[in-house]
Amino acid sequence: MVGIASGLVLLAVGLTLGYRFGRKHNQAAGVAMSQDERERVLQMLQELGAWTNEYSGSVSQYQTRLGELSNEVRVDAQTTQAAPKVIALLKQIMESNEQLQTRLESAERQLDKQTKQIESYLTEARTDALTGLHNRRAFDQKLDETFATFRKGGRSFALALIDIDHFKNFNDTHGHQVGDQVLQQVAKLLRLELDDAIIVARFGGEEFAILMNGPLQIAADKMNKVRKTMASHQIDLGGKPLSVTISVGVSEPRDDLVASPVVRRADEALYAAKNIGRNRVYYHDGKGPSLVGAPEVAKG
Repeated sequence: MVGIASGLVLLAVGLTLGYRFGRKHNQAAGVAMSQDERERVLQMLQELGAWTNEYSGSVSQYQTRLGELSNEVRVDAQTTQAAPKVIALLKQIMESNEQLQTRLESAERQLDKQTKQIESYLTEARTDALTGLHNRRAFDQKLDETFATFRKGGRSFALALIDIDHFKNFNDTHGHQVGDQVLQQVAKLLRLELDDAIIVARFGGEEFAILMNGPLQIAADKMNKVRKTMASHQIDLGGKPLSVTISVGVSEPRDDLVASPVVRRADEALYAAKNIGRNRVYYHDGKGPSLVGAPEVAKG
């Protein structure tokens, strides 16, 4: 019985950790942990391991004691002491099983608490608290990973940088609380419209960053559809409908040795979109920014 119980505890540990970390891995879009995060998670796992070892030791002691009692009864089986020892053995088994049940319940609570702590740590390290999107740190790591795969002959990708037009006016006119709600609503729409993206992140301030599959022109056209959806959608903030538009710059990797030129070209395209009049999408093909749906090349 105790062997089964200890086995169940180990199984629960494996299943719970596997489920939680598997789910968190999916939510983090495969982003690798930094050295500091690995050390912190290892520390948490060591604490959990110390606790499970302590518990396993208690189970082992219980099994040893049961074996000793069984041997005593077997030796005295032909004597008048057999019946009282059997009764005593059954009594001790019942008492020990009650203690074991209590420890099993405590084990489950402790396991849940420890794994939730690790899960919470990993989530907070890569999530923007306001919007619920990935944060800049998670995005940078995913960009490096995706770019490295591309350099090894993997599939190309597109990078889109998004800026909320005239965002400062929302804060100045309606207050920072409304500004935060605008950020949350824009993030929600981006998440819904780009559910097949490699990663959707808050890049900083009122700027967002997207990694998606290429090629460049298809990605730019898709972002233009997102822009149109945003422009036609009014955000209702307590009876105050607000119209929000976005400017977008899109680029793709070319013969780059590192990922930073991809970001620079997307930023140049975004600057062109804002400089020419906002509420539009520009893509950078390596030669210069061009407006989606128009032949001209942006100047400056």
